[in-house]
Amino acid sequence: MVYLKTIFSAPNEIKYLKLNLRESFFHIDKFVICEFNRTHIGSEREFIFDNYWNEFSEEEKSKIIYIKGDISTLTKFSETDSNIIHEVNERLIRGYFASQIKLNLTDIVFSVDADEIIFEPEYKKIITQLKWWRPAIKLPLYQFFYKINYLWENNKFIAPTVCYAFFYKWRYPAHWRYQGVLYKKYAGCHFSWCLSVDEMIAKLNIYGHHQDYGHLAKQDVLQDAIDNKKYPFDLKTDFKIKVLNLEANKKYFPNSIYKMLDSFNGLIGK
Repeated sequence: MVYLKTIFSAPNEIKYLKLNLRESFFHIDKFVICEFNRTHIGSEREFIFDNYWNEFSEEEKSKIIYIKGDISTLTKFSETDSNIIHEVNERLIRGYFASQIKLNLTDIVFSVDADEIIFEPEYKKIITQLKWWRPAIKLPLYQFFYKINYLWENNKFIAPTVCYAFFYKWRYPAHWRYQGVLYKKYAGCHFSWCLSVDEMIAKLNIYGHHQDYGHLAKQDVLQDAIDNKKYPFDLKTDFKIKVLNLEANKKYFPNSIYKMLDSFNGLIGK
C-alpha cells in the first residue's frame, strides 16, 4: 500500500488537501487525513473536518481515510515550553496515525503537512528510488511565502519524508519528517503562510512556534510584512521574494492548481 498522510487543522487547509489529493490520486492507495482535538500547544479545538466532507467528489472520498484523534489525555498544555510543544504534542500529532492504521513493513508513506504539495510526475520517480537499504527520502520543495506565487528564491525547504513503514515501525510516536537521503531535485512546493491576515493571527496563537512568534499576531505587523515582502520572524534572514507569473512559470506549481485558482482568491500576488 502507498499512503499520503497529512494533518488538518483549519478550514483554509481544505484547498491544500484537495490539491494534494489531486496530484497524488493515481499514485497512492489512500490519503490519510488526521484531525485532533488538541493543538500543538495543547489547547482544545473542535473537530470540524466533517463540515467539509462534501467538498470532495465521490471518487476523491473513496481514497480518504479520516482519523479523528482524541488526544486529550496524551498532550500537555504549554505556550512556552518547546519540549512539551515539539517533543510531546507535535510528535504525537505527526505520528499518531501509525497507531490507527495497521501498516505493513513494506508499505510506503508520504508524510506532508497540508500545504506541502508533491508534484504529480515526481511520485513514481520517488517511489522507484526507495530501496531496502535506503528506506527513507527527504524531499526538497520550492518555498512560497504569503502568496502562492511569491517564490522565496534563496530558500530550499526540506522537511517532508517518504519512507517504508518499517523505518519508523519501532519508533512511536515519530515526527515522520526531516529524515532520509536527500532527493536530488525539487519534489514539489510549500505554500508557507499563504493565508489571510486573520488566518495568520489564528495560526500564530496556537501553532508549534507560538512561544517564539506569538507576539507577531498583530494586524498591522502582518499586513506590513505582506505588503512590503518582509520576514518579521527573523529580521536577519535573507528574504528574497520573486513574484512569479503562474502561466509563464508552470514548473514551480502543481498542475492541479490551474483548475483551482478560484480557491486562491486574494492569495495571488501581482
